[in-house]
Amino acid sequence: MREKIKVAVLLGGKSAEHEISLISGREVVKHLNPQKYDVLPIIISRNGTSFQLNNKKYSLSQLSTANCQLFFIAMHGPFGEDGTIQGFLDLIEVPYTGSKVLASALGMDKIYSRKLFTHAGLKTPKFMAVKKHQKTHDIFKKFKLPVFVKPNNQGSSIGASKVRKKKNLKKALQYAHKFNDLALVEEFLDGIEVTGSIIGNDKPKALPLVEIVPKRDFFDYKAKYDERLTDEIVPARISNALAKKAQEAAVTAYKALGCKGFGRVDMIVKDNDVYVLEVNTIPGLTSVSLLPKAAKAAGISYPQLLDKIISFAVP
Repeated sequence: MREKIKVAVLLGGKSAEHEISLISGREVVKHLNPQKYDVLPIIISRNGTSFQLNNKKYSLSQLSTANCQLFFIAMHGPFGEDGTIQGFLDLIEVPYTGSKVLASALGMDKIYSRKLFTHAGLKTPKFMAVKKHQKTHDIFKKFKLPVFVKPNNQGSSIGASKVRKKKNLKKALQYAHKFNDLALVEEFLDGIEVTGSIIGNDKPKALPLVEIVPKRDFFDYKAKYDERLTDEIVPARISNALAKKAQEAAVTAYKALGCKGFGRVDMIVKDNDVYVLEVNTIPGLTSVSLLPKAAKAAGISYPQLLDKIISFAVP
C-alpha cells in the first residue's frame, strides 16, 4: 500500500474573495480521498499575517513548520492567486498546486494578459486601461455604450460594472478604482459567454465548454455563486467546429501565460469568432463552480479532479 501524501490545503486569505476561498477550500478538504492523503486545512487570516491550524494561531512566517509534502492552494484573488503566496512557498521550497509565480501574476493582471493573448494570435475585446483621476472623454471616442468597467486585478467580477449611460461611467470607474489604481474599460460583445476549463502542464487538455446564461444584467459576483441566478449549460450550445475553436483558444491562452496544473479561460463567442477575456489560474472549486461541472461532463469526478491537480504538482 502506497504511503499517504501529506497535503495542506490553504484557504481564506487577504483578498475580497476570502469567503469564497473558504468554501472552495472546505470542498477540497471534504473531497480529498482519505485513503490517499493526510489532509491539513490551513486557514489564512483576513489580514494575511497569520494562519489557523488545529484551532491554534500561528504567524504566517511559520507556514514552513506545517508538516506537509504539498500545499493545495484554494485561495482566490490578490495574495492567493497573483503569485504572492506562490513566491512565499517557493522560498520555503515546498511544492504547491497550480501555476507558478509569473503565470499567476499575469493571470491576475487583465491588461498585461490581454497583450500576451494578442501576441499569441488570439482575439480579445477592445479595451482601454484607465488610471485614477484620468479624464474620460477619450473613452467615448473609442467605445460605444454599453461597456464593462473592471478593476485590473480582481476575480469573481468584484468591482465590475456594466455601463449603459455616459453619466454612470465616472461612478463605475470610482468603484473599480477602490480595488486597484488601474481599471479596465472593455467593449461589450453581444455573444455567447463560454468558459473553457483546462488541466495539465506541458500538454494541457481542454474539458467540455460550459455556456453561461446569467439571469441578471451580466455574470456578476452574485450570479457566480447563486445557482438560481445563472443557467450553466454543459456542453455549450454551439457547433462542434466552434466548440473546438474555443477549446483551442483556451489552451493557447493557458500556454501563453505559462499556466500549470489547472485553470479556466473565460471567452465570448460571437458569430464565428472567439474572444478571450481572461485566464483564472485558481478557478472556483465550490460545489457550484464551473471547473468541477466541466470535469464531470468529461467523466471526471470531483475527487478524481483533485487527484489530477495534485499529480501535476508532485515533483
